[in-house]
Amino acid sequence: MSFLQIASWNIEHLSGASRKQKSQSAFALAEHIEMAGIDIVVLQEIYVTHQEDGERRNKELDRVTELLQEHLGVPWAYKILPNRKDGDKSQLCCVMWNTARVEKTGEMKIDVPHKDGDDHLWDRAPHALKFTMLMDVWHKVGGEWEQQEQAKSLVVVPLHMKSNYGGPTKSKRIRRKEAEALCGKLDEVRAAMDESLILIGDTNCLNADEPAIEAFIDNGLVDLNNTDAATYWSKSYGESPFDRAFVAVDRPEFKYTRQYVLRSSDLERHDRFLSDHYMIKISVKTYLDDADPR
Repeated sequence: MSFLQIASWNIEHLSGASRKQKSQSAFALAEHIEMAGIDIVVLQEIYVTHQEDGERRNKELDRVTELLQEHLGVPWAYKILPNRKDGDKSQLCCVMWNTARVEKTGEMKIDVPHKDGDDHLWDRAPHALKFTMLMDVWHKVGGEWEQQEQAKSLVVVPLHMKSNYGGPTKSKRIRRKEAEALCGKLDEVRAAMDESLILIGDTNCLNADEPAIEAFIDNGLVDLNNTDAATYWSKSYGESPFDRAFVAVDRPEFKYTRQYVLRSSDLERHDRFLSDHYMIKISVKTYLDDADPR
């Protein structure tokens, strides 16, 4: 395959009590992920239901990975990431991946400040995960094209920023501070892991003009939802463009990368069986240059 498929999805309170009246089915979740044809998916609002070998686990995600392996014939893995408070078991970020396509080869907690004055920052503490894949790359040798196996890596930073609870003025201010704090650490991530940087997730930003979005752009990132395509729906609030992907500017692997939204034609049923958020998806070029004879 010439492209790696990466997604983000806020699965509204997965295994949380607030979804008790409309709890998701692992079969519906697996179907949606399989339909999307993705290799790596960043998840938000995951609840810890148990521990296994010292790792945080979620019973629904255990079943989802079993179903994906059964249907696709390859094993899937996931990692639930800790919040700012290590003992938190609710609304955590998670990353799930197809182990036949990529290997997780690095992980680091990004050392951002969690308080600025009276404002609390990054309750869902940001982490960076490095993924590596082996691919056949075309090279011209002695005037002839031939394929050589090569390792390629990229870094995914899941996002779940300050919600709009408490009013838009305060929330926008805190999100700006969160973005600035994270951007101040990105050079450390690049140096320790890789330059191919993707930030993706639920920003809770109400539009592309928010100061948080401007902070990301000012620090060498491209907002792939700068047209504010809707990624969230509820009966009470309508649609909003909360979920976004950002990629490093001027990197050749992101030359063709765009953000897509998997929007159901029946929003009420989508909310009932899956989430109040739509999955977003991007593709990353995994061949080296446009001279590739394919």
